Amino acid sequence: MGNISLQDKVLILLSWALVLRCSAAQREYFPQLRNLTWDQARTQCQACFTELVTLTPQNIQLLSQNLTSDYWVGLRKNFYCTSNHSMAWSRWANGDPLIFQNWYPGSPLFKSTQKEYCCSCSCNNPAMTTPGKTSFTTLSNFTTSYVTNTTDMSSFTNFTNQTATDFSSLWNSTTPTAATPRMPVEAECVRSPMLSPYVSKTDVNYIEDSCVAMLRFGAWIEKNCSELLPFICYEDRFLGQAIVTNSTFENARLSWLPGPGNISHYRIEVKVDKNLTEFQTGNLSHDLVNLTAGTGYSVQVFPVKCGRDLHPQKVTFFTKPHKVENLSVTNVTETSVFLRWNKPAGNLHHYLIKVQGGEQIRSDTESKEVDSLIPGNLYTFTVHSVVSDKWSEGYNIIEYTKPGKVLELRVSNNTQNSVLLSWRPPEGKYTGFLVNAAYGNNMNVAGLPLVVNQTEWTVTGLPIGTEITLRVIALTNGTVRGKEETVVDYTAPGPVSGLVLVPTSNSLTAKWNSSGGNSFTVELYLNDQKVDKRNSTSPEWRFDGLKTAANYTVIVSAFSGHLTSPSVRSSCFTKPKPPTNASAISSNKNQITFQWKPPENITTTANYSLRISSQFWGDNRSATTNNTSYTFGNLKSGTRYHFEVQTVADREPSEPAQVSHCTDAEKREISLSMLCSSTEPLLCDKNTTREEVFNQLNARFNKLLGDNVFWELKKQKAGD
Repeated sequence: MGNISLQDKVLILLSWALVLRCSAAQREYFPQLRNLTWDQARTQCQACFTELVTLTPQNIQLLSQNLTSDYWVGLRKNFYCTSNHSMAWSRWANGDPLIFQNWYPGSPLFKSTQKEYCCSCSCNNPAMTTPGKTSFTTLSNFTTSYVTNTTDMSSFTNFTNQTATDFSSLWNSTTPTAATPRMPVEAECVRSPMLSPYVSKTDVNYIEDSCVAMLRFGAWIEKNCSELLPFICYEDRFLGQAIVTNSTFENARLSWLPGPGNISHYRIEVKVDKNLTEFQTGNLSHDLVNLTAGTGYSVQVFPVKCGRDLHPQKVTFFTKPHKVENLSVTNVTETSVFLRWNKPAGNLHHYLIKVQGGEQIRSDTESKEVDSLIPGNLYTFTVHSVVSDKWSEGYNIIEYTKPGKVLELRVSNNTQNSVLLSWRPPEGKYTGFLVNAAYGNNMNVAGLPLVVNQTEWTVTGLPIGTEITLRVIALTNGTVRGKEETVVDYTAPGPVSGLVLVPTSNSLTAKWNSSGGNSFTVELYLNDQKVDKRNSTSPEWRFDGLKTAANYTVIVSAFSGHLTSPSVRSSCFTKPKPPTNASAISSNKNQITFQWKPPENITTTANYSLRISSQFWGDNRSATTNNTSYTFGNLKSGTRYHFEVQTVADREPSEPAQVSHCTDAEKREISLSMLCSSTEPLLCDKNTTREEVFNQLNARFNKLLGDNVFWELKKQKAGD
C-alpha cells in the first residue's frame, strides 16, 4: 500500500468521523439452523456477526414470525454476575441491561430454602429501546455462503417498528393450561410481582446456570446451556463510507473504514458504464490505476467476514479530464470571438470557457462563439474540460476584438488640392486610426495610408476638382483593424478660362478651357433673365432655338460634387436675320417711302440700316432707323432707285432685304432726225431699213439708260 500524505490522513479522519457519527447501525438478524450449544452459538455469532440476539419489544414479533423451533438468544442467567440470584438475568450477552422480559409462564425457576417471591417484569413499551442503540427492525436475507441450514427470513424485511404483542394469547393457544396467567400490558416497564413457583434445591427442573431460548411463538424459557439448538445472531449493519483522494487523469487513491469484527479481506468492485472490475486486498486503501481521464467510476468496498460480504462502503468519483487541444480563434468581430478546439483523449461532460472579467460560459461542443464583448478590447479566453466538479488544466488564448467603426466621418474645408477629414472615435477601445484616400485609378494618395492618433486629418496633394474616396479605420494594438468607414467628397474646382461665344441667327455655342475637373454648369441669360441651364462634361455647349439679334449672356462654372468654382461670363448677340417684304409704298417725283417687316423671332425693336442708290446718277445714300418704314427725299424724278434694308445687332448687319422703285417722271420730248445714205440704191426708202435703224437706236438708248431713268423712244408718223 502506498504512502498516505498528512493532508490525505486529515481528510480520511474527518470523513470517518462523519461516518461514525452517522453510523448508528441498522440492526440485522440472522437465524442459524446449525444446532450448537449456547456457548458455541455465541462464539459463532461473535466470529461471523456481532453477538447472539438481544430481544426488544420492537424485534420480538419480527423474529417469531417464521420460527419453527426453539432458538438460542443472547440471555444467560449468570453471564455477567456471580451465582447470587439477585444478579441473575441482569444483562444481555452484548452487555445491554435487561429491561424487557417475556417469560413463558412458570419461567424462570428460582432456587430457595424457603418460600419467596421473585420479581419478574413484563414490558410492552413501544418507545423503550436499548440504551445507547438505535433499533431498526429490518432483516437481511442471509445466504448460506458460510453457514449451512439457514432459515429464510426474507419476510422479516417487511417488519416495521411495532409494540410488543401480548403473547399470552399465543401461550393459551399452544399450552392450554387454565392456570396460565396473562402478562400485563402497561404503558411503561414497571415491576410487578409475579409469583414464581417455589423450587427446592433438589428440583430436577432447576438449572443452576441456564441459558434462554425463544420459543417459536416468542416466549422465553430456560434451557441447559449445553443443549444443541439453532440460534439467532445479530449484526449492526455496517455503514462506512469510502473516500477517493489524489484523483488524476489515470490514477486515484481509494481508502475506507475498517469493517467490524474479524474481517478476512476487502473485495473492491469498480464499475464504469457496464464494465465491472474486482480486486481483493487486506489493506484499508488501494491505488486504482490505468483509469480513463474524465470518466465516472462507481466503487464498492465489501468487508468480507466469514466468507460473507458485509454492507459495502461506496463512493463515486471522476478522474480528472485532459486539457483541450489546439485551441484557436476562427473568427473575430467587434463584439464576439469564435473559438474552436479539439476534444482531448478520454471523456468529459462539457467545456467551460472562462472569459477575462469573470464570465463563465458552458459549451457542449468543440466550438463556441463568445459574444457581448467590448470592441477593441484584449481578452484572455481559457477553455477547461469539465466532468462533474473536476476541471482540466486551462488552455489559454489571447485575442483582441475588432474595434468599432468610427462615427460621423465627414469632410470640410475643401480646397483645390486638400480636404479636412474629421470623425468621432468608435465605441469601445482603440489605439489609433488608419487614414487613406483614393481617386480615379489611383488607389493611394502620396503619403497615405497613414496612422494617426487624433480624430481629424488634412489630406493634401489631391488633384483639383476631383472625386475623392476617403477611408478611416479604427485600430487596436496597432494592427487589428475594425470595419472601414468611407466618405466620398471632392476637391474644389478651379474657374474655367478662355470662354468664347460663337453665335448664329438662332443658336449660340459656348467654348471654354477647364482648369481641372470635367463637370460644368452652363447658364444662358437674356435681358438678365435665365432662359436655360445645362450641365456638361465637355468644355463646350450649344444653345439652339434662340431669338435673332438678341443679346445673350452665358455664365460657365465648373463643379465637383457639391462644390462650384467661381463663374466666368460672356455676352454676345445672335446674328440678325434680314427684314422681310421690303416695298415702296409711295413715291412722287422727288421722294420714295419704303416699308418692310421685321425679321421673325426677334425679341425687341430692331435697328435697321438703310441704303438707297441710283446707279445712273451715282447717288448713294444711307440712313438708320428702328422703324419699319422710311422716306427718302430730294430724289431725281423719273429715276429708278435701288433700296436695301438690313437688321443690325451689335453693329452686325444682316443680309439685306432689297427692292427697286422709280420716282415719278417729269416727261420732256426730244425730237431726233436721222439722215440715211447708202450705196445701195433705194435702200433707205425701204420700210425694213427704217425699222431696223429704229431698233438699233432703241437698243442704243436702252444700253445707255436702261431702266435707271425714265425714257421712251417713239417713231413719228409721216405728217406729224
